Amino acid sequence: MATLTIRAAAAAATIGALLGVRSAPAWAWPIPITPEQQNFINAARGAGFPGDDDAVLQAGLQACQMLMTGKGTQGATDFVAGQYGADPAQAGALVRAAHGRLCTSARG
Repeated sequence: MATLTIRAAAAAATIGALLGVRSAPAWAWPIPITPEQQNFINAARGAGFPGDDDAVLQAGLQACQMLMTGKGTQGATDFVAGQYGADPAQAGALVRAAHGRLCTSARG
């Protein structure tokens, strides 16, 4: 009897795996976007920067880090272009938008 139960459970697990049945995803809370961040995302989108909003915001924050640590505008532009597969014009526009909206106190 126990063997039958184990076999039934194994069969159910196998069928579930084959059909793509998964456990529910972990719950996460949304991170609110500030108006400055949304303005930055909109500006970067307007310049044609590739990727979803999360990638655009992450690229902007990384550009700010580069600017704040003294890498300069060209260093930040080169980094963003290489990291995100953007052309230099798109990356430069993103760095300028980040400097103007996210990290205004950074040297450019």
